[in-house]
Amino acid sequence: MTVLDLERIAAIRSDPARCTRAVDAALVDRSRPFLPEDQTQLYYTPGYALLDREQRIRYNQLFGLRVNEYIMMLEREFVDPVLRALRRRARRFGSASLVRELEAMREEEAAHYDAFAALNRRCEPESYAASDYWFMQLKPYERAMIAAMNAGARFLPFALWIIVAMEESSIGLATAMRRAGDTPLGGLDPHFVEVHREHAKDEARHIHVDVHLVQACLHTYPSGWRRINARIFMAFMRDMTAPKANGTGARVVRQLVCEYPSLAEHESRLVHGLTTLGENVEFQRSLFNRKLTPLAFELYDREPVFVHLTDVLPGYDRSARAA
Repeated sequence: MTVLDLERIAAIRSDPARCTRAVDAALVDRSRPFLPEDQTQLYYTPGYALLDREQRIRYNQLFGLRVNEYIMMLEREFVDPVLRALRRRARRFGSASLVRELEAMREEEAAHYDAFAALNRRCEPESYAASDYWFMQLKPYERAMIAAMNAGARFLPFALWIIVAMEESSIGLATAMRRAGDTPLGGLDPHFVEVHREHAKDEARHIHVDVHLVQACLHTYPSGWRRINARIFMAFMRDMTAPKANGTGARVVRQLVCEYPSLAEHESRLVHGLTTLGENVEFQRSLFNRKLTPLAFELYDREPVFVHLTDVLPGYDRSARAA
């Protein structure tokens, strides 16, 4: 595993060209898709064939907004509290350099949140006038679960394994957007692409800081305690990668139906298609695989406790790990 040392990470962070910069505000082109089609959920269901070209573009745009919200929630509600909880352990088992990069990372994540929130408001000013979230509306029990997980991060830092995978997948998304060119739905909106491209600059460093945190925190626990962390991690990932009838992906579909009443007769079929994606190997491999999340998978390769991780993440083939 090629992990940048902390001095190299700090040197890259000092180069403005390799850090996320603010993107000048611009209106998005509402005639263009925001994402490659294979970065959306409905694309992997039979119901996608029911949408005409206009409806596919609009679904794509709505799902793109949902993706932005997902990144925002990950960084504010998940990453920041976990990193804050682990500062003391990073200082004890890591170094002053690790703590410094950790603090810089938290500041950058806050700026990312603001950038994506501003992008969504430019896309849908009315829908985001009262809240930064349109689709990511957590239920009370979900908020309680996140709060409990954050509160226990010092003792159960399994969230670090999740953060590495999620941040690395956001880099893969930005790369896919940049390389998309003309898609069957047309070229992606360039402003949307630019915001994601800039975001990926910081994330390319952050994933290396994450690995240092794993080494300073998780690896200091005995093997039995790491096994407990692994079980929680796998349960979390199993739940997270299985779209639900009342989940955010379904809310996107229902918003599409509201905007296109002709789809009302197909709503149940469209939503049901999402609920089958937990068993759809093609969809599951599109979320996490060795090409998309190589650093995360190499990290998992080092843990004997993940010998059965393929049962949860089909894209993780332990036998295919690098020599």
